Order: sequence, then C-alpha cells, then structure tokens
Amino acid sequence: MPKNKVLIPLNQSELSQQVLPHVEKFIPASDNDLILFYVTNPPSNVGLGEPDLSAGYLPLPGEENITPALHPIYATQQQDSIRAHVEAELIPVTHRLKEAGYEVTLIVGFGKDPIETILHEISEKKINLVAMSTLARVGVTRFFFRNIADTIARETSLPVLLAYPAKQ
Repeated sequence: MPKNKVLIPLNQSELSQQVLPHVEKFIPASDNDLILFYVTNPPSNVGLGEPDLSAGYLPLPGEENITPALHPIYATQQQDSIRAHVEAELIPVTHRLKEAGYEVTLIVGFGKDPIETILHEISEKKINLVAMSTLARVGVTRFFFRNIADTIARETSLPVLLAYPAKQ
C-alpha cells in the first residue's frame, strides 16, 4: 500500500516548525512520507555580481591591467542559491525526522502569494494531509492579517493538522 504524502509548509519563522513535534507524535513514520515545503518569494530579477577585488590578479609584464568585470546573476542562479541555503538551514530538522524513520523530501517553492503556492503544491504532488502551525488570530487582527493556515484549511478538501504555538 502506498504511503500518505504529508505536506508541511515552512518559512523563516520559528513558528512554522512548531508543528513538527505534533507530526512526530500523531503521524506514524511507517505510513507517511513528509514533504517539507519551504515557501519564499521569488528572486526579484537579474542582477550583476560584484567583482572579486581580493582575487589578487596581477598582470604579467607586457599585459594590459584588466580590472575584474561585473557578471550577470540570473534568477535561476538566485533560486539555486536560496535552495542551497534552505537545505543547509534545515539539515538538523531533516536529519531528526529521518532518524525517526520518516522518508523526508525538501522542496523550495517560489511564489508571491504563499497560499496560492501551497495550494498549487497540494494539487501537484497529490498530497493526502497538510500539517502546519498557526497563530489563530481573532477579532480585528484577523480582519487585518491574513491567516495562511486558516485559509489553506478552508480552501482544500484535505485534512489539515493545525498546531498552535506553545505558551511561553
């Protein structure tokens, strides 16, 4: 029997990772694969890299003195750099989950709207369960600040495990 796919949306906040102990407690590793889905804004656009002036290039006798030139940095290179940074930052998390017996995949999603990006990934990967942390805003703050977890729970027909932060 195929395993369930559990999508765990993450971002740079510590709050987003507070769902992980609940996942380990309630979702058995034997029946579920975890997809850590790190959501971030796409790179702004192409830019120019700064020349490395510390390279210590010395022209040979008779050569022209050439200064280092700017080189283009493309959006795909910026995305690769962001992916590598996220993978490095989440090594302790992925290692701990793998030691607990989970099959773990890390995906970095780029999108201006995190809700649309998460919903797209749910559809694309045929997810069975979403697990995420929430601040559960109420009243006026709920009106002014969009609650991503609440919106995901309303927009998808999948079960959603919501974890609230531990009281400090």
